[in-house]
Amino acid sequence: MGTPNAKVAKFGASNFEYGVLDENEKIKDTRKISGLSEVKLELTNELKTLAADDGPYLVLSGGITEAKETINIYDVDSQMKKDFYGIDIQDGTEVYTKNLVPNYVATMFRTKLSNGKHCWVGLTKGMFSLPGISTKTQDGAPDPEADEIEGNFVPRGDADTGTILLIGREDNEGFDFTKFHKMVFGETAPVVPPTDADGTKSGTVVDHG
Repeated sequence: MGTPNAKVAKFGASNFEYGVLDENEKIKDTRKISGLSEVKLELTNELKTLAADDGPYLVLSGGITEAKETINIYDVDSQMKKDFYGIDIQDGTEVYTKNLVPNYVATMFRTKLSNGKHCWVGLTKGMFSLPGISTKTQDGAPDPEADEIEGNFVPRGDADTGTILLIGREDNEGFDFTKFHKMVFGETAPVVPPTDADGTKSGTVVDHG
């Protein structure tokens, strides 16, 4: 009989970070974004059951056929829009052209585990839809709504064997944040330590060369 699982729950979302892929799928730098309100990740793994001999015979898997990440952030600022969508900033104004083409980006965030550790989630190559604007008149205390953007992700690297999703758990033996960061953003992007809610750096980043 296997070892029973630990009683652990996940909650929270923080340390959202992204990097823009160049034409060679390399990332030169990453940017951390505060104000993360919610993240939803949807994976589609298509299965097909074959029938034979008057009954179910075999189940075939098409692998991950779709990966969507929906992010709610209290302000998608102009720099993030420039990085995600290639929007031009002229005299402090965001200029949206009809034929804009979003950039491919990699993203990463973390959620807390009830055992005091964290679970990190990275998506390696995707494009995000433009955020809409939803606001309302103020009556009493401010009650702002977060901007919502949705991204579709594909494998980075080979179309058949490339990586779409990475999940790193600090309670797994051998987990190393620096190695995980490089798996998500590549070897060329500098590694910045995670930040806690009070602004302090958490953990130690080791340079593995």
